[in-house]
Amino acid sequence: MKLIPELWPFIRRFRPHLHRMFLATLSGAMALVASVGLLSLSGWFISAAAFAGLTSAGALAFNYFYPSLGVRLFAAIRIIARYGERLISHDTTFHILKTLRVWFYERIEPLGPAALSGYRSGDILDRLVSDIDALDNLYVRLLSPVVSAILIVISVGVLLGIFDTALTLAACTILLTAMVIVPWAASVLAMGVGRALARTGGMLRAGVIENIQGLTDLIVFGAVEKHLERLNGVHRQLISFQKRMSHIRGLSNASISLLSGSAVWVVLFMGISLVGSGKMPGEFLACLALAVWVAFETAVPLVNAFQYLGHTREAAKRIHEVTSASPPVVFKKTSQGSLDGFDIHIENLRFQYDPEAAPVIDDLCLKISYGSRIALVGETGCGKSTLVHLLTRAWDPNRGSIRIGGRNLKNFAEDDLRRTITVISQQTHIFNTTIAENLRIARPGAKESDLYHALDTVRLADFVRCLPDGLETYVGEGGRGLSGGQARRLALARAVLHNSPVWLLDEPTEGLDKTTEEQVLHSLIKLAENRTMIIITHRLLNFQHLDQIALMEKGRIAAFGSHKDLLKEDSRYRRIVSKMV
Repeated sequence: MKLIPELWPFIRRFRPHLHRMFLATLSGAMALVASVGLLSLSGWFISAAAFAGLTSAGALAFNYFYPSLGVRLFAAIRIIARYGERLISHDTTFHILKTLRVWFYERIEPLGPAALSGYRSGDILDRLVSDIDALDNLYVRLLSPVVSAILIVISVGVLLGIFDTALTLAACTILLTAMVIVPWAASVLAMGVGRALARTGGMLRAGVIENIQGLTDLIVFGAVEKHLERLNGVHRQLISFQKRMSHIRGLSNASISLLSGSAVWVVLFMGISLVGSGKMPGEFLACLALAVWVAFETAVPLVNAFQYLGHTREAAKRIHEVTSASPPVVFKKTSQGSLDGFDIHIENLRFQYDPEAAPVIDDLCLKISYGSRIALVGETGCGKSTLVHLLTRAWDPNRGSIRIGGRNLKNFAEDDLRRTITVISQQTHIFNTTIAENLRIARPGAKESDLYHALDTVRLADFVRCLPDGLETYVGEGGRGLSGGQARRLALARAVLHNSPVWLLDEPTEGLDKTTEEQVLHSLIKLAENRTMIIITHRLLNFQHLDQIALMEKGRIAAFGSHKDLLKEDSRYRRIVSKMV
């Protein structure tokens, strides 16, 4: 079956929760059996009491204590079992969703940023939340109801079989039609709609998230109405698909009601004959009719589950599309080879994002001694940021090698490489938590004095001390409570706290005014006396304070030397510097 390959990877994640699933399913089945018992016994009780009341002797002989006890017992079991089923099934569902979300995150974490660069941020979030939510159909709406339905069919079949085989076959045939044929038909009718519903819902949620993230720019450029109309178009499609699903649900539920009524009429028609022929006591007629009628209660959840099976399968497919991707970089579990210092040697490096495109890095060679402070400059598109990605192993080069301390980058365990290199990228994320927690990402056990030392280095300590909550101040989503320059300095403070031997700073002073830029750069250069610092920039900094300048051009090192020497000897460098602001 096509169902198994798509859903089996997720069903396997249910194993740690099998005991909860068993208890929830058992409680649900007990509640349904108790419902059948309650209604059928009540029907028999009323009918038997009526028959007994036809004569005074029968009325005196009728024992109504045991049936009334049975009614109360079934009612109590139904209430307790239903409550237990709701409680346990919801708890189980939340545990399953937690397991799936953790598993999903663990699978995508090695993919970033290279393999995830082709996805919209809202799309990844939608798969993590909404698509995984859709997978609760597998347990709550599919596995558990199927088991309960099987038990009900068996129970009703046994009850009817006590009196007549033909009656059992007729009633169970209609019951199985409601539990098998109708859900299958609903699944076929809704398969394409369910898939479209999952895709369209994902598009809408991703679009809303991106519009909120870019709301400032949309307002500035007067593009709000255009983007809202695009979202409205997707929303109209979603409503159209939801209407079609509602029509299918209505048709399915109507079919269940029709079959339920038909089954009751069949039981009454055949039962009357059995009563007339003396093969069945008359008081059991209402009992059997009500038992068959309430058994159809199990068919409705099955119809709903199979109707949304297409939606579930599409959600599983969307999740599998991401999680099945191979990580572009696979780290070794433990570092291999000795580490002799932290000199960086880049030899014959070549890299291209697309095999059909021109290389971004082409035959690049560079040697950086430990403790050097180097600026990497060049025009946009020359490969500066790509080189940072390669140095941090976000991607592996197509050719050539990068060595740190004599050890090939591919022989580093990931934790060791992260401890060796600190990166401040152009788009450093500020989390929606306190200033202290944002800083402790770099060093979880850092003391308050360490945090203020890092903030003082980047000229942010005085600002934080003036805040009412100090380090415990929440900075908002994406650091919205901070200015661009303050957010940038907070990111730089992380690098100070991390205290690794190699720093890669991509536009470290972006967003800072000239005075603060000078102060921060001076502090960073001073801190970098015992470590390697590589600054990537298109701004005119105090290059004379740096040891070397590497000029990149078309993916290669076009010139290398001190700022003073390059100004004298290289016209390309002079041209680049003249454009810097």
